[in-house]
Amino acid sequence: MELVSLVFGGLPPALQIGGDYNLLIQTLYILLFFVLIFFGQRIQLQLILMELGNVIGHLDRMRRMGREEALKKLKHYSKNSQLEEIFNRVIESFVIFPESMDPSGIIRKLEHIMDIRETRFINDVKKMINNDEVSESMIKTMSNMVEASMALNMLYKIALHYYLLAKKTNSYFIAAQLQMQAPLIISFARAYLQAVYAFRDGAPVGDGIGPLVVNKFMSDKKVVKKKEDYVKDTSLYEIDYMNRRVFIVKAKGPGGNVGKPGEAIKKVITRMKKDIKLVIMIDAALKLEGEKTGTIAEGVGAAIGGIGVEKFKIEEIVTKYNIPLYAIIIKMSLIEAISIMSKKIASVYDDVIKRVDRVIKEETNEGDAVIVAGIGNTVGIP
Repeated sequence: MELVSLVFGGLPPALQIGGDYNLLIQTLYILLFFVLIFFGQRIQLQLILMELGNVIGHLDRMRRMGREEALKKLKHYSKNSQLEEIFNRVIESFVIFPESMDPSGIIRKLEHIMDIRETRFINDVKKMINNDEVSESMIKTMSNMVEASMALNMLYKIALHYYLLAKKTNSYFIAAQLQMQAPLIISFARAYLQAVYAFRDGAPVGDGIGPLVVNKFMSDKKVVKKKEDYVKDTSLYEIDYMNRRVFIVKAKGPGGNVGKPGEAIKKVITRMKKDIKLVIMIDAALKLEGEKTGTIAEGVGAAIGGIGVEKFKIEEIVTKYNIPLYAIIIKMSLIEAISIMSKKIASVYDDVIKRVDRVIKEETNEGDAVIVAGIGNTVGIP
């Protein structure tokens, strides 16, 4: 007993306090353990919601900046006192895509809906400006600017929807999914904000590298025939090059146009039939992370983006007449594609032209006819 008393009861006061302190720490650890078990996900949810709140605030600022820049540019040309009212209506407009359960005729329906949408959108921009002195190309460019502002507004609304839904339902999983997507959403928003600035200034964008290449390609060559509106918003040029008939297809510039290159290519091939021995398409393409901006790659197939209508027309007509379809792409990021064209992108046109020359020489003979299509937005490019 004396030994036990000596060991357990005769400890110095400092050691006895230390023992109480260790017991307190252990108790706190146990309490924290149970708190994390029962309330850990709720605590994490609140932390995620705080982070997402900052993301939503950032998106809202970019949305307002895009809106203000678009309105400022429109007001500079506008003579309509109801400009802002029409702008608010247009920016909330939408498109209902056709039913695809029965895919028969879906391309024709989709093209019809998108043509109606484009016509109405251009008319709404004209109403906002209400100034006959403003050129058609400037109206097209400003319509692209308004569309970029619409995209910013839609990104903000979608992100806000899921943020409020996660907050309302206390759903950790909705919040976590939005948190994982947030960096991509922010990068898309930055890209569209840069697009607003680019179209505001009427400067060429990265996506215009295709039209730029074909414009440079025929700049030192004699144009045999020229049709500015061969099809809607699309120009066709014919040149005699290396004893071959070369048809150049590009959207009509310098306004913000992408035209209807698929319809133009289809029309040329339908008229020329099997005289067309090769189709070469030049377009911008999104690069993978790790790839350098301005990297050029060659392949086969229809190098064209969009909703698929123009791509379908090209694939259908070249298949019908068994015409080889080649593609040359210039790689860039999304931000680079829809913001002002960088020197790194613009400087590759000479190398692309050399590749076009090589493909024409290797794949065709003298007397053949070839189509070279520059795909992309022609803002700032004649």
